[in-house]
Formats: sequence, C-alpha cells, structure tokens
Amino acid sequence: MEESRRQDRTGRRAGRKPVFTASDVVNAAIAEGVDTFTLSAVAERLGVATPAVYRLYRSRDDIVVAALDLIASSFRLPDEGASWREVLRLWADETWRICETYKGINRVVYSNPTAFTHIEDVIGAYADALGTSGKTPGQALFALDFIGDTVMASHLGVETMRAVDATNTTGLERARAGTSDDAVMKPDEEWTDGAFMNAKVEFLIAALGHDWPEAPTAG
Repeated sequence: MEESRRQDRTGRRAGRKPVFTASDVVNAAIAEGVDTFTLSAVAERLGVATPAVYRLYRSRDDIVVAALDLIASSFRLPDEGASWREVLRLWADETWRICETYKGINRVVYSNPTAFTHIEDVIGAYADALGTSGKTPGQALFALDFIGDTVMASHLGVETMRAVDATNTTGLERARAGTSDDAVMKPDEEWTDGAFMNAKVEFLIAALGHDWPEAPTAG
C-alpha cells in the first residue's frame, strides 16, 4: 500500500510545511527588536527557512515599514473635549508606552528619515485635539515634536541604565561605581524608570502655559 506521506530525497518523511502570515513575520521582527532583527532570526522564530520569509516581504526594510504601521495603529488618541494639557500628557504617556512595548522603536525613528510619515494620522488627531483649545497647527507641531523627542531621548537613557552586560551588571550599577561621592549627578533608581521623564514633560507643559512657539509648517 502506498504511504500516505511521501519521503524526501534524504529518506526523511516530509511533513506539512509551517504556515505563517505577514503579520506573523512582523510580530516576530518586533519580538526580536525592531531596530536589530535579522531575517534569519525572524525565520528561526517562525520555524522556517530564511528564503520563506521573502515570499511575503522582499526586504528587511519592508518589514520595518510594516512594523511602523502596526505600531502607529496602537497609539491611543485623545478623547473629545480633552484640554490641551491632557492631550500633551496623553501624547507623552503613549510615546513612552510605545518605547516600552516595542524594543528599539526609538532608534528606528531616529535613524529612519521617513519614520514620521507612518504616524501622520496620529499626529493629525493630536493636532486637531489641540486645535479645539485654540492652538494653531504650528503650535501643535512644536509641542508634539518637542515632547515626543524628550520622551524618546529619555527612554534611550533609561535603556542604557537598565542594560545588563556580560558580568550581569546593570548600567545603573556601573554608573554608580564610576561616580564619586561629591559628584553633582548621582545615579538614582529613577534613572531606570519614567519618573524623571514625567518631570521634564510637566516642566514643558508649564512653560507652554506662558509661551507657545510656532513650528514651521508647509502651506
């Protein structure tokens, strides 16, 4: 009787090929780190050969683009009637959450000149919410860009303090070991969380209550 499952040329039984989707590829890349993933690592995570990934994405850059679109879709948008302060605090919180959730996203944003285009709709929604409080598009862009940069840069610093080296020593521990007793800046546990970032954001919001500059806008 003929076998129901054929054997390959090496004599091993050839089972069903693993099935995966474009979303599976993107999620695997995100799990590996959206800034550092390799196609081979993505393929290994999916349990397939690397060439199989090319059936869905032509290049690594295409996967990055798809990841940026997915990440952009996860932003929470302002509630109707929110004050401008509430809108900016939500923007800061969501930017921080994105950095915490998607490893390496801030590095991708800073190294990819078109990354911002993937959150145009998000930026537009926040700008519209600020517009209901009388802020111009230029003012909205200035505040969102300033706070977004502040949060992402702060998160890069936090990542450095959290990072563990080959000796299982954290960045914070190394910073403490290299800091003298009379140093002005003394490494603190808050350097590994968002407390310092929150203080910066509140300072910016307070400053905007007195003067709100305009950013250049097209048209």
